[in-house]
Amino acid sequence: MKKLALLSLLITIGFTSIGQSPRLVMLEHFTQASCGPCASVNPTIHNILVNNPQTLTCINYHTSWPGYDPMYLHNTVDPTSRVTYYGVNSVPHSVIDGNVYSGHPNGWTGNMTMINNRAAVPSPFTLSVNQHLSTGNDTLFVTMLVEATMPVTGPITAYMGVIEKLIHFTSAPGSNGEKDFYNVLKKMLPTKSGIALPTPMQTGDYVILESYWVLANVYQLDQLSVVSFIQNPTTKEVHQAANLQLTPIEAVYDNDVESVSLTNMLQRYCTNTLAPNIRIRNNGNNNLTNLSIKYQVNNEEIHTFQWNGNMAFLGKAELELPDITFTMQDTNTLKVYVDQVNQVNDEYTKNDTLVHTFYPSYKVGQNVQLKVRTDNGPGEVTWAIINSAGETVASGGPYTESGTMYTEDILLEEDDCYDFFIYDSGGNGLCCGNGAGFFRLAPPSGSPVLAQGTSFGYELSAQFEVYTVGVNNIANPADLKVYPNPAGNKFMIEVPASIAAYSLSVANQMGQRVYEAEGLTGNVEINSQKWTNGLYIITIESEQGVLVRKMNILK
Repeated sequence: MKKLALLSLLITIGFTSIGQSPRLVMLEHFTQASCGPCASVNPTIHNILVNNPQTLTCINYHTSWPGYDPMYLHNTVDPTSRVTYYGVNSVPHSVIDGNVYSGHPNGWTGNMTMINNRAAVPSPFTLSVNQHLSTGNDTLFVTMLVEATMPVTGPITAYMGVIEKLIHFTSAPGSNGEKDFYNVLKKMLPTKSGIALPTPMQTGDYVILESYWVLANVYQLDQLSVVSFIQNPTTKEVHQAANLQLTPIEAVYDNDVESVSLTNMLQRYCTNTLAPNIRIRNNGNNNLTNLSIKYQVNNEEIHTFQWNGNMAFLGKAELELPDITFTMQDTNTLKVYVDQVNQVNDEYTKNDTLVHTFYPSYKVGQNVQLKVRTDNGPGEVTWAIINSAGETVASGGPYTESGTMYTEDILLEEDDCYDFFIYDSGGNGLCCGNGAGFFRLAPPSGSPVLAQGTSFGYELSAQFEVYTVGVNNIANPADLKVYPNPAGNKFMIEVPASIAAYSLSVANQMGQRVYEAEGLTGNVEINSQKWTNGLYIITIESEQGVLVRKMNILK
């Protein structure tokens, strides 16, 4: 049952005819501790905010100019992104609701008519925001509920801005004499880009967003707060804003579970059995005590999983569903969805279902090659290849040299389905502030690419099949003719007559596929007019095995 508190009842009465919500106007103000004019206008803006808390809220972004400002140096990325977004080139500068006003604060501070007129325009959203500190007071967790009160189209981005409400210096940190700074942005969550929301949204649609920030450069913990807002990134219009609320967020529905993600799915499989892991969250007011989940592959038999426990609002769990067996097709679809919550139908079905599309694994010969270019933490990286019996047949790492290319030549002696795992104990893969590394697993020819990546957190995995059965019966690779070689705008591939049907792929030196086709027979002519010069790998896969040829494009 939907929530119906007294306040929401009054709002409903006031806006029933248009189905919208009261608006809190968003002020994004650009300032700086060494900006002389800022020191004159900032106290006026602060007084307006204090006197109009139900009408206006604010985030202050400290810029890199015109002089020294420690608050800018504490976070250069997020304020700069907003400077760029609005094209701000001087301070002080005010932006009201994204596109209502952008310019010097004198254009609005002397007359509140603009703010009041904007506040009178109902919003299509209601927002609720909570925060809490970790027990060690080193991490801030933020939760935001966005609910549409009328249909909304177009792109929508949600931002959660962590601020310090007041930063007081005993002596001015910059050259303009200011000692008190208000609503200073500390961090935009989860990043400067915010979170893109699913659209279109209909009346009653909602999203719950959660993020966190490991505290850094905080002057006073008790001054931490959050200002959130919803914006159309194209038109720049801010649809709604909200301040931190002291009361807990109330769920939209009583019995509602969200299927958050499938956490262990791959793009390719060489087995016909899956055991999906699903991450769920209780979005309902009622404690979750009973949950029914259904799942199937390729519209085959529907399987049901029952969970019993006791999970409060916003509680989370990762559930391992029992094995499901299916018939592998060229394209496969796994569908997992919440069926019943607390023995009644889930009351909000739009967040119930997750769909994952996957394909048969690549078939390769016995020789594969792993290239690892280490980042600045080479000792964090290890890898392993495991056969279908669960035995580790190859492994490597940790490594000793940073920024170094390691090449591992691996011989897999048995035809089998293999799992490849690469691990990073630092949790950031081979990139992202820790140097520029990468890995790539493929046959020595370079194609097909079985797995590759840079940013993969703690772990990445892939599955592939070693298939040599019948290889002795396949035509000699020399019988696969590619001409002209080097080629220009087109070339011909002559396939041995012994191959009745096959799939064809062409990959560049980076392992990126530039051509792909299935169910081919006979010879084929390829248009390479748009391809760049360089080496390409042609792979023919059929029931008889795999043929690989190299060719060059030279125009």
